[in-house]
Amino acid sequence: MAIPAYYSLIQNGSTGPDVALVQTWLNGVRDSCTWYPELAVDGRFGTKSENAVKEFQLKNSMNMDGKVGANTWNVLYTKYTAKHGLNVPYPGVVLRSGTAGGTVRLVQQKLNSLGEKLTTDGKYGASTVAAVQRYQRRNGLTADGSVGKATWEKMF
Repeated sequence: MAIPAYYSLIQNGSTGPDVALVQTWLNGVRDSCTWYPELAVDGRFGTKSENAVKEFQLKNSMNMDGKVGANTWNVLYTKYTAKHGLNVPYPGVVLRSGTAGGTVRLVQQKLNSLGEKLTTDGKYGASTVAAVQRYQRRNGLTADGSVGKATWEKMF
């Protein structure tokens, strides 16, 4: 499985499936002597997520700004997969028309590997909706064009 490609800076106030994925990764790399409590995987990047990122950055000798840029994204993903394997967990937020980010790009790449011809721009537009619907119909899922937990788990 390819790394979900970094899409854009995640910081206090950011929302969406990429935030939920980061929260899942942060929860997955916590250890018994951590400073931050388990995060709610809700796709909203607030003070608790920011503080967890700061601790992660401190423990990994990174610039401690509490923001998830490309470097923090890649190191966090690497640490998570070293502990849990290469499966990308469901981000906990339904991907649908209008959603954008690295998780959308990952879905587009997966669909292309299955024969679709999508632009992998990370933007969930009409062509991505149609490709997801085709995938869902082929796999006996409700063809609503959104990637929820059932579609994600079948896909990944």
